[in-house]
Amino acid sequence: MSKTLAERLRDAKSTLDQMHAAVGRHPGSLPPEVDEAVCRVIDHRNDMGHWIGLLEARAVALQLLDGLETKVDVDDRVPLGTVLVRYQHARFVGVAAYLAANWALADRITGLVGRVLCTPQVGRNEISAARLVDHFVRDERKRTTAAALFDSVQQTFGWPIGLSYAIRNHFLHDGAQFRGCDFFDGPTAASAFRVSTDGWGRVESQAESYGINRACHRTGAGWPTAPRDDLRVVLKVCEREMDDALGVLVGSACHSLSAHVGFMVGED
Repeated sequence: MSKTLAERLRDAKSTLDQMHAAVGRHPGSLPPEVDEAVCRVIDHRNDMGHWIGLLEARAVALQLLDGLETKVDVDDRVPLGTVLVRYQHARFVGVAAYLAANWALADRITGLVGRVLCTPQVGRNEISAARLVDHFVRDERKRTTAAALFDSVQQTFGWPIGLSYAIRNHFLHDGAQFRGCDFFDGPTAASAFRVSTDGWGRVESQAESYGINRACHRTGAGWPTAPRDDLRVVLKVCEREMDDALGVLVGSACHSLSAHVGFMVGED
């Protein structure tokens, strides 16, 4: 069984700690610009505790959605904090919070990964860092990432990543409604988390625009046969696949750079 993303992050921090010690044992052995670039990656070890905290925040947001449709009163309202709100509003807030935490975490991790596995134009871009979809899934951007690595991530995890990203954009940019078509099958608890035909078609079409298709996932990944039935099921499957992809990327980046630095300072 593969490690969880939290375990991968802890392993990555340990690798960066060891790299920090190795560089410290050989002061002046790297040219100043190289030393600075390596240290910029190593410094991410100080952020990994916060990233693990984002995993916990994401889990809390998902818990808000569990059984939400069973908590309505006679007016189709549910408790949210200390107030009662319409079911459709609580459902939207919970999904949006989950997606925001999920993709904030992905952005932070791929920002580190890009410094090692992407071209300098991408990896060192302080304004727009590397992004999971843009630089590890989207077909038109494959020239910015190591070829074998790009293909393995895109072909193994591309569909769940792309679908999650399309859902994220639809919620955070469109408010889960576009051109009069709602994402969910209805506004009340009777619709639970069923997705409308138009809503699902929109996110699938958006995911395909990234240059991926439904075949871009692992064999036996347990993809739901009726994804429109319950968005929560889709989000959980996409989360599992995204976490594995991010764990592979952060592990590959940190171990690759650690080996390289070891050769550079003569500790191979």
